[in-house]
Order: sequence, then C-alpha cells, then structure tokens
Amino acid sequence: MPPLLRVTDLRTYYFGFRGTRVVKAVDGVSFTLEAGETFGLVGESGSGKTTTCYSIVRLIPPSARIVSGSIELEGEDLLAKTQPQMREIRGRRIATILQDPMASLDPLFSIGDQVAEPAYYHQALRGSKLRQRVKELLAAVRIPSPESRMKNFPHQMSGGMLQRIVGAIAQAGGPQIIVADEPTTNLDVTIQLQYLNLLKDLQRATGVALIFVTHNLGIVAKMCDKVAVMYAGKIVEMQSVRGL
Repeated sequence: MPPLLRVTDLRTYYFGFRGTRVVKAVDGVSFTLEAGETFGLVGESGSGKTTTCYSIVRLIPPSARIVSGSIELEGEDLLAKTQPQMREIRGRRIATILQDPMASLDPLFSIGDQVAEPAYYHQALRGSKLRQRVKELLAAVRIPSPESRMKNFPHQMSGGMLQRIVGAIAQAGGPQIIVADEPTTNLDVTIQLQYLNLLKDLQRATGVALIFVTHNLGIVAKMCDKVAVMYAGKIVEMQSVRGL
C-alpha cells in the first residue's frame, strides 16, 4: 500500500517583479507520512518549513509557484487537482493549525459558528446533530462549559483557549492529516505542555497523522515519530526520533 502522503522532489520558488529574482524556498524536498504518524519538520526561520506545508495544501501566495515535484495523498496527485477539488480536500482530508490562532478565526463570528462550519460543509451535519457535534469537539479539546462557550467571540477568550478552538476546527471535518505550523510558539511553557498532551490524546482517539513544524527539539522528542531538518530549502537530515 502507498503511504498516506508522499512528497517527492518538491520545489516551490518565489518570484520577484517580472521574474527578475528567484528565491528557492523549497528546493527538492521528499518525505513520506504514514497513517497515525507524527512527522516533525525543524529548521531555522526561512529554511522552507512553512512553505513546504503551504505547498502541500496548495495555499502558497501569488508570488510563489510549485515548479516541479509531486504531492500524493493516498496515491492521488494533489498538484493535478483544480481549486474546487482542493477545497473539498482541505478540512475533510487535510486540515491546518496555524501559529497565530487570530489569523485563523473571524472576529465577527461566534466560536460555535466557526467550529460548526467544517462539520456543516464536509460532514453534512445539520440542526441538532450539528450543534451536538460542536459541543463534542469543544469538549474534546477541553474547553470548559462548551454549551456557553459556543456563544463567545474570539476576543472573549485567552490565547491558549483560542489555540484549542483552532484544534477543534481542524478536527471538525474528520481529516486524515493535520498540518500544525508552530502551534505552540505563542503559548507559555505550562500551556504548551497542556496543548501538546491534548494533541497527543486527540491523535490517539482519532488516528489522525500530524505534520508538526517547530523550532523546539524538546517538542520533537515528545511528539514525533520521525523528524526532518531543513536548511536553505532542503532536507539535510531525516531520522526516526528513537534513532537520535
């Protein structure tokens, strides 16, 4: 059987005005991800970690272009998908957790509405079933009093709770893979540990695979099965965490 995700010789470049300057942000990256596995991606700022993740979900900015390589999800070539097809895949098969939860949440909509949206769109839940699913998702990420918290807006919650909300949204579509781009960077040390334990518990409960981007090798040791080190757009070392 093919791996859940296979990235082969991926190259994503940023182009300057009229193509006068090229930055090779991702330059020949290859790796595989198995179901239920946690794959750590580490490296200094600007090494290409985030661009690799955004390339996988096809959310790179207009100045960037995937110039070569392949990204296969259960044998399906994601680079051959149209944008409407990718919208079906995002959330339902691959979800993302970003570094700053406020970049993911809309200040004009309640927490309940935002958690409900992926379940409504990808799982076709409606009415009382949708409401019950939202409460279950909030309870799963240990939000106290989920019934009342559904009515809150993002500005009424702490940073740690908002990061949990983003985790609930990522789970709402029932994805096979979650791409977590430095989700603990803005959290203090105590809340970081709680959040990492929460992610591990969710992974054990659902079997979801994780791509975990971080600068922190201590987090890699706790969370990951396999780790790759990126430098200047390339993977310079890849190893199982137990082998380190």
